[in-house]
Amino acid sequence: MTHKMIEAFRAAIVHGGISAGADALGISQPSMSRLMADLQKAVGFPLFVKQGRSVKPTSEALALMTKVQQSFLGLEEITRFSDQLRKQKLGRLAICTIPSVGHSIMPQIVEGLRRRHPDVMLSLTVASYIEVARSVRTRQADIGLTADTLSIGGLETIAEFSSDCVCIGTSRWLPGSASAMTMQDLAGKPFVGFTGTFQKRLEAWLSMTGQQLDVMVEASLFHSVSDLVLQGMGISIVDPLTGELHRQRGGITLPLRPSLRYTVYATALSDTRLSPPARDLLQQLGAAFRKADTHSMDE
Repeated sequence: MTHKMIEAFRAAIVHGGISAGADALGISQPSMSRLMADLQKAVGFPLFVKQGRSVKPTSEALALMTKVQQSFLGLEEITRFSDQLRKQKLGRLAICTIPSVGHSIMPQIVEGLRRRHPDVMLSLTVASYIEVARSVRTRQADIGLTADTLSIGGLETIAEFSSDCVCIGTSRWLPGSASAMTMQDLAGKPFVGFTGTFQKRLEAWLSMTGQQLDVMVEASLFHSVSDLVLQGMGISIVDPLTGELHRQRGGITLPLRPSLRYTVYATALSDTRLSPPARDLLQQLGAAFRKADTHSMDE
């Protein structure tokens, strides 16, 4: 029994006859009939019987076809897997990032990477700080992006990007003529807060003047906070990338005085060799943070 026999047999079943199967394979009918005769001899039972002018598969042939189909499905899986290996050989870049970066600038950056590196397989995962660390440490991600340094378990910071946080709102709560927001300007306005550690940073920042935030609603993600602010539920303070996206979505974004810095750290395993797409990614992140930086840091 040969693969050529099995291929011919499958074609005859799928296309409804020996002649149609021969046409599908691009071989002559005598060659097809010879392959069927050889296969029938190999298996030891009839595969086709004549019914009038047509030839029909036997019940044994139909039973055999179920196993043949499984074999061909296996070949298709091998083909798909080989294609994945080929793409990985050409290049692969897996990125795992916290939501503030993943939901703001990463779609645009990934689209640019895809255009400039068409043979590279790109993977983007948005996850929590803990999941980013785990993904990089287990080599599921080549580069991790977090708002905290990850110098554990062989991880090291390969780049960092900083810009100033901004105040976001709508015309209902922020004057369009304002050039910046001070701590005092936040007083008396409903504030959309955070459920995570960023809220503690805000409270520590405000404690310099004894101001307090009027938090009436809170969310866990910067993007969700922006959504709530756009619904007119108050103002908030977010990272610069979310602030830029908020402005593009029709909201108002103003710098803060004094400034509150937001830093994103790019992390990889210490033995990682950065590929051209990975270096391109870091360059694009740097450009995005520079663009989002709406004002200079206070002296």
